[in-house]
Formats: sequence, structure tokens, C-alpha cells
Amino acid sequence: MCGDKSQFTLIARHYDALMASVPYRQWVAYIEAILERLNYRPLTVLDLACGTGNVSELLAQRGYKVVGVDISPAMVEVARSKGGQVDYIVQDIADLDLGKQFELAVCLFDSLNYITDPERAAQALKRIAEHLVPGGVLIFDVNTVYALQHKFFDQANLSPASNPRYVWTSEYDHQTRLCRIEMLFEVLDEDGEVHQFKEIHYQRGHTLEELTQWLIDAGFYVVDTFHAYRLRKPTRRSDRVFFVAKRKTE
Repeated sequence: MCGDKSQFTLIARHYDALMASVPYRQWVAYIEAILERLNYRPLTVLDLACGTGNVSELLAQRGYKVVGVDISPAMVEVARSKGGQVDYIVQDIADLDLGKQFELAVCLFDSLNYITDPERAAQALKRIAEHLVPGGVLIFDVNTVYALQHKFFDQANLSPASNPRYVWTSEYDHQTRLCRIEMLFEVLDEDGEVHQFKEIHYQRGHTLEELTQWLIDAGFYVVDTFHAYRLRKPTRRSDRVFFVAKRKTE
């Protein structure tokens, strides 16, 4: 994840259970469909805001050489425990400094929304560009302003069969475009004890125009934008948008 490393702390060891329904293989297949559309076949991949490494591990299994980076030590600890072939590093993307370059960088699951300071978000894209070879590709997704305005974060799962159970409620500030999400969790531990805890998350609604300009300023050109999981243009009601950008060769 990006942004504040105090987020994704208590939930880290329960994160994979929380995200059990997420079709990670479909996400990876979607990334590869975009790459096929570009006729681009990278070997080295930088997975930014990699979380507990689910996408990183799938990419490694498909033959890519992967480095995963996340700001949360707790999330990286879980990722490392999986014993795969991925090198995991704790760093803030806005201060990224790995000393190497990659052919592809991905940043998924609306992670850039977590960088709520526009200057830091723009800086993160500059640091990513420095870690890509000339002509290298960056693919990332964002929650749109429309999604945050319309409370797409508000959700709950209180099923007795679920562990963890949760209730999420959001508040959106139209002036700052900041969305505050209060996440209440209830987990059942191995001893049958029930524990409750709360995390407060913040996302900013970066506009597509802002992101495009930040990419240009960072030395990219935008190849395409897509309505999430499709290969068609986003609309004003798209809740998630994927950006595909290439680092300039000059």
C-alpha cells in the first residue's frame, strides 16, 4: 500500500482472509492482456504497493522476475512469509530508491489514491520513472473522484461464516477531495476469542487530468486509459480507471 504506513497494520495478518474473494488471477490476466495489446513482453517487474504479495507471487509464478515494494512493514512481513521467489522491500514509493531499473512497473488496488498529498503523488511518479528503463511501461489503477463521491467504499460483511467481519463507512470532502474511511473489524483468533479493532484510511480523488499531467512531468507519455477490467475508454461514471504509460526514450 501507499501513503501512511500506520494504515494496514492491525489488519495485515488478516488481510488475505479479508481479500479472499478478490480474483487476483484475473487482475494478472488483465495486466497481461494490456501488455499483449502493446506487444510488449517484459521480464522484470516492479510491483509497487504490493501489500501481502498476492499479485507479486502470481507474476513470479508466470515467469517474471519480481521485486515487491510496500510502505507497510506488517504487510511486507506477511508477503515474505509466503516463501516465494519475490524480493520484498519496505519503502515509500514517493522516496523510492532501489538502485536498479525494471521493464514493467505495476501499482494496483487504488494504491496511488492513498498518497493524499498531490506533490508527493507527483513525486512518486517521478521516482517510478527513474526505476524504469527507457520505453518501460507503468500500469496502475485509481479510484475515481466519482467513486469516492458516491461512497463506493461503504460496505459491510457481518456474515457469521466470515472472518474477519467488517463495517466500512466513508466521508468525502468535496473541497479537498479527501475521503476518510473508518474501518471497523471483528476477528476470531485461533483460540476462539473475538477481537475488535479499527483502522482509519484516507484516499484522495486524483482527477484523470491531474494524473495525466503528473505522468508527463515525470517523463512518461500516456498510452491509454481504460475502464477497469475492460479495454475501453472510461466514462464520467467509471469507478476505477487504469492508466497505461511509457517512459519516454529521449
